[in-house]
Amino acid sequence: MNEAARQMVIRVNRRLSGQLEEVRRALRGEAEFGVENVKSIRQPLEEMSEIVARSAELRRSHPEIASEIDLYKSQLTEMQTALGQIRLMLLARQAGLEAGRAQVSAVSQWITAFRQTR
Repeated sequence: MNEAARQMVIRVNRRLSGQLEEVRRALRGEAEFGVENVKSIRQPLEEMSEIVARSAELRRSHPEIASEIDLYKSQLTEMQTALGQIRLMLLARQAGLEAGRAQVSAVSQWITAFRQTR
């Protein structure tokens, strides 16, 4: 089980690394970030739940897995920061869209009023 746990952490770390790069690309405006991205991030976290619950025990009994668990933890911290930035980016985009919608609505009302005066 311990080698299987180590291999799982290595596999999940590779996936998280790729997902972090996708998030970074989205933050740079080079890629889209949507629901599928969130779902793909969630899956490895669910896979790791048992190992995370046993991480203290695994660190003591199998110190060779500690560096992989530390990498997992640091990638989660990075992911949390990046997702916070994505959230802010999406909120800013939402505000911009709302401002554009309000402007279109105002123009539409102006056109309606103009037509009524003709």
